[in-house]
Amino acid sequence: MSPQHQQGEGPLDGLPRVRAKRPALWLLLVPAVLYCAAPLVANRIEPRVLGLPFLLFWIVAATVVSPLVIWLVSRLDPAFRDGAVEPLPVDEPTAGGPR
Repeated sequence: MSPQHQQGEGPLDGLPRVRAKRPALWLLLVPAVLYCAAPLVANRIEPRVLGLPFLLFWIVAATVVSPLVIWLVSRLDPAFRDGAVEPLPVDEPTAGGPR
């Protein structure tokens, strides 16, 4: 049995853990709302913006805004700043399984 897999120890011990409260993640709803609102809000041809029908302009704008929002969320998220890992259940040793 290797020292890192002894009772109570796992491969992720010593690394920062994810905190429960991460309010910045709510901003990830912005791109989804932009795309879902397109047929309701922007489903028309006029006015034309930069020569594009309004619906197409809305979709292009949402596509440009989405990576910016994702970048902002990653910078605001404390888990990203701390370099925390998000452990998966497979990372933890099981009681009856091999260690």
